[in-house]
Amino acid sequence: DLEAQLAANQKGTELLSSLIEEYSLDVVQAYMKHIQDNAEVAVRRMLTTIAGDFSSSAVMSAVDYMDDGTPLKLRVSINKDTGNAVFDFQGTGPQVYGNCNAPRAVVLSAIIYCLRCMVGYDVPLNQGCLAPIQLLIPKGTILSADDKAAVVGGNVLTSQRLVDVIFRAFGTCAASQGCMNNITFGDESFGYYETVAGGAGAGPDWNGSHGVHSHMTNTRITDPEIVERRYPVVVKKFSLRAQ
Repeated sequence: DLEAQLAANQKGTELLSSLIEEYSLDVVQAYMKHIQDNAEVAVRRMLTTIAGDFSSSAVMSAVDYMDDGTPLKLRVSINKDTGNAVFDFQGTGPQVYGNCNAPRAVVLSAIIYCLRCMVGYDVPLNQGCLAPIQLLIPKGTILSADDKAAVVGGNVLTSQRLVDVIFRAFGTCAASQGCMNNITFGDESFGYYETVAGGAGAGPDWNGSHGVHSHMTNTRITDPEIVERRYPVVVKKFSLRAQ
């Protein structure tokens, strides 16, 4: 993963330098701002439209629970006039002794993913999507992990449950399986990690899906040829398990 990130950053640096050389720094920065402004307008328009369905104050709420019963509680308040929204996680359960704690960055990732889904058309991923959003997370919760808390499960499990909570608050769609369905194996010489597809919830005018990567998984299964080349394993079968 680290090597892939280094390679991606190196490639990004080369492409960005090429753009600046061709169009100038001022032009590139101007269009970067245009992209962010466009994302902000798209999100504000979407939030204003949703708020218009309310006769009085535009407030939505939802709660879901981790497997140990820890609540993830959300209250969303939308300003009808400006399209600003407050995502308030007051009432969310405390930081846990296990590894399902999530840092603030994971919460922001879940929010920006849901906003882009609800906008309804392609918006490049950028900070402009979050410009209308104010995030409130009380200290000491499972969503505001301190620097001594274990967080590996927060990225792969809590994040998925967060998406379900956000979509429930907006009434967007039914929940997913609420986890990335992680599998890992290995020994002292190698380690393998994969997210296994689960299910995606139905919406107002579409059915749910079976056996698909959804929401925060952000991956597809590694090609069998790559797995067999890099690891001492043979892939005999990959399929949906019979009921």
